[in-house]
Amino acid sequence: MKLIVTIDVEEEGLFQGKYDPFEAPTTNVSALELLDHLFLKWNIRPTLLVTYQVAKQTRFHEFLLSLSERWGAEIGAHLHHWNTPPIRPLPFPDPVPSECIPAQLLREKLDSLLEAFLPLRITPRSFRMGRFSFGPKICALLEDSPIVVDSSVAPLRIQYGGPDHLAAPIDPYFLNPEDVVFPGDSQLLEVPITIVPIHPRIGRIFRKMQLMRPKTDKILGWIASRLCSLPVQPVWTGIERLKIASALHMRRGGEVLTLFFHSSELAAGQSPVHSTPDDIRLFVKKLDNFFRWLNSRMMVECQTLYELRETWLSPITAPRMRDQSPCGQKETGS
Repeated sequence: MKLIVTIDVEEEGLFQGKYDPFEAPTTNVSALELLDHLFLKWNIRPTLLVTYQVAKQTRFHEFLLSLSERWGAEIGAHLHHWNTPPIRPLPFPDPVPSECIPAQLLREKLDSLLEAFLPLRITPRSFRMGRFSFGPKICALLEDSPIVVDSSVAPLRIQYGGPDHLAAPIDPYFLNPEDVVFPGDSQLLEVPITIVPIHPRIGRIFRKMQLMRPKTDKILGWIASRLCSLPVQPVWTGIERLKIASALHMRRGGEVLTLFFHSSELAAGQSPVHSTPDDIRLFVKKLDNFFRWLNSRMMVECQTLYELRETWLSPITAPRMRDQSPCGQKETGS
């Protein structure tokens, strides 16, 4: 089984629900060093998905490049669309869902993010959308960019403003650009974060219920996330559930485990679950125990997102699906 470890390397403010669009603090980034011994011990080769606010800070360039060399890590891009320039007012509550942002403005934000990597002499090939706000609009832009692999889909979850990912596959798949929860003929590989359903068809069942009762998204999302899924995500759950979910995924024929967490979750006081240095120490210990178990029970091989993309099977042709814009109608212009 392949193991993908992704870290959203980003500014502070996530758990305060507020981001400074101009001068967001980024002091948490240096806390990545806490993972050095752990990653070298278990040969973890993470993908560091870096936001604009971090990439533009020249003081982190040498640090990020040194981590990339020491760990064999990949440096990819992470779009926080609410505070990546250009910043313009929109008639929706913040953070505005990506599907509700004009296509041209969203393109300019993506361009700003990718240009921020030029001083590092890096062309990102992997990507994650902030708040998992990933739908057909950003998918189309990524297809026309250097990005070849995305990790923005969270199965069995409905994000604010849509689109929802209730019926998304658990293992990687090549995207259908018009409905990102179905496989298609895009060259863009989707690597969902691993969330294991308690029943393998529960996502499709929820999708059918949505079609029959269109205004049930909120309750279905709550049921799916709280009662019908087991996330293989170290910040979200304890070590025993991580093991149970991983074993269940493998028993069903799963090929990839994709983990994620935030750089700010390595800095005391920057998240509600890690408020003290002891919380951080226990989190790193949990990761150590989980990696030990994975290596002893599953013989996992850690890869970066781009490495996985290079070895994954070619896309199949799939029928186009319905539009899933949450903003009332399909946009015809920018």
